[in-house]
Amino acid sequence: MKQDVILFCSLFVSGSQVKSFTSLWFISEPLDVVTMRGSYVVLNCSAGSDRGSPIIKWKKDGVYLNLAIDDRRQQQPNGSLIIQTVVHSRHHRPDEGSYQCEASLDGVGAIISRTAKVLVAGKTPFVHFFLFLMMIDFD
Repeated sequence: MKQDVILFCSLFVSGSQVKSFTSLWFISEPLDVVTMRGSYVVLNCSAGSDRGSPIIKWKKDGVYLNLAIDDRRQQQPNGSLIIQTVVHSRHHRPDEGSYQCEASLDGVGAIISRTAKVLVAGKTPFVHFFLFLMMIDFD
């Protein structure tokens, strides 16, 4: 698995204080998901650093999610995002899209995960046809 690592270094020339490198990396990143309406989705994200636990935030289609006011989306203590009861209709698809997690460390910086696509699968015409044939009595 590919891991992104960012190393930060700062040096104070006008004194004897020298700060060492700080690393910030992803332990797990979100993966693409195909789901169905009404189900739930888990997008994993966790990051590590040699200077404490990074803060995890989530973006959907490039915009930060406001999880404090969202009843269906919740961030777990480990950083993972859970989407409960996926909503999907012909004209309303609030859960489909591109998701990224951001791991940041105060005073150091931030890294952005790979983009994970969430797609909601619908019933295909073949499934409808198959269900129709099951209802026909051939006797």
